[in-house]
Amino acid sequence: MMLVVGCSSQEAETSDPVNTPAATEQNKPEAEAGNETEQFVKLSWYMPKPIDNMKDQEAVEAEANKIIKEQLNAELHLNLIDNAGWEDKMKLISAAGEPYDIVFTTFASNRINDNVQKGAFLPLDELLEKYGQNILAKVDPRAWKAVTYKGKIMAIPAQTPYSPAGAHVFKKDMVEKYGFDYKSVKSIQDLEPFLAEIKQNEPDMIPLLATANGTASGITLYDYTTITPGISYSEKDGSIVKILDVPQNKENYKTIHEFYQKGYIAKDAAIKTDYLAEAKSGKYAVMRDSGGYTEDGSKSTATYGFPTVETLSGYPTISTNSMTSAASAISATSKNPERAMMLLNLIWGDKYLLNTLAYGVEGKNYTFKSGTAQDDDPTIEATSGSEQTWAIWHNWLGPLWDQWDSNWNSTAALQAMKANNDNGQASGILGFIFNSEPVKNEIAQVSAIQKESTPILTTGSMTDFEQYYTELQQRMVDAGMDKILAEAQKQFDAWKAENS
Repeated sequence: MMLVVGCSSQEAETSDPVNTPAATEQNKPEAEAGNETEQFVKLSWYMPKPIDNMKDQEAVEAEANKIIKEQLNAELHLNLIDNAGWEDKMKLISAAGEPYDIVFTTFASNRINDNVQKGAFLPLDELLEKYGQNILAKVDPRAWKAVTYKGKIMAIPAQTPYSPAGAHVFKKDMVEKYGFDYKSVKSIQDLEPFLAEIKQNEPDMIPLLATANGTASGITLYDYTTITPGISYSEKDGSIVKILDVPQNKENYKTIHEFYQKGYIAKDAAIKTDYLAEAKSGKYAVMRDSGGYTEDGSKSTATYGFPTVETLSGYPTISTNSMTSAASAISATSKNPERAMMLLNLIWGDKYLLNTLAYGVEGKNYTFKSGTAQDDDPTIEATSGSEQTWAIWHNWLGPLWDQWDSNWNSTAALQAMKANNDNGQASGILGFIFNSEPVKNEIAQVSAIQKESTPILTTGSMTDFEQYYTELQQRMVDAGMDKILAEAQKQFDAWKAENS
């Protein structure tokens, strides 16, 4: 899901001053902005819904806006779009030239590359220098090159796990009941004995969780780094390949299909879209990790709401894509880009504001177990179920390491994630940014096919695997995949020559 750089919080003079942290001159944006905040403005921020069933938005925005109004003379409204319509909605907004201020973007969702090519995002260099000192102080310096196009910074990369460990997660009671050696699992194929036992003896339980937009644990190929959808870089031999042509990729999806046929995966898995809600239901024996690996299973236990155990499935390399798995951009149509940058900077400098946007409102969505909002690092308890009614992942907002210690992520878990970033292995193409413009039509066609085929592949719900997979490969070729591959190879060769 989502995570420890100290920073003073800020104070808003509100009717409830006890619950807002003290301001400091270092982080007060009005000290940086001078008279530029005299006119009141409304700011809009688009992002997909982190969870489907979000509530309490009005209350959360009201609490956040106490600080934003005091510090910036502005008001924030979050435009939370259903996941199913997210991509299409942002394309329509962009095509219409609709004014808005801030937007969530990644290498794969509302893609940075695509938006930069069509001029949808504003260059941020001058805004960062003038209004973004908290951001500049906290962003990993390596990450800037992942969002720099032709010498211009086009987005703010979030603090996020750059090399998040993948894990197989098991319901602890089922593992203990059947004496399964879960630590022996090294691949998705190794799950079969346990899944078979669950299928045979637990009629009210589904052995393996997979959804339309959530792969089962063990599918990811950690030694391949995505360049553009369907095209990857092999960390082993340095080649550029079509991922559907990688034998292990095909073998993993074939295994998923076999599991589906044997009843290990829900028959309606391909129409399920909320992986977290399914995982929290407690009716699955095996799930994927909840955003990171903890040897004692504490992270998944906290996220899913019941005792779990985990075993490591692998570490991806740190890549341009992993450094842009969450980022914020300012729209080229923004009428108030300066104030938008001030807002982002405020979030990167004010832990109370950050954690309010992420966790919600004290007493409604969480309670303090120790410390208070005035403390730098309190410990909180998310109200039971609140993560399914109000939750924005901290890395979607930016400063993940400023997350309060909680039953979502302990400080120890956050520190482990940060240490893994600091010590992670860099991809052989770290810093390489693929320019999709020469093949944008082909990418659009390939992406449309992927949108249709992904739910079927990830759940194994096709009738004949060999026929489906072979036809899918050909459909990709017909859509222009070979042209995309050739363009990726050409750009990679040029980049490698320049950086050798």
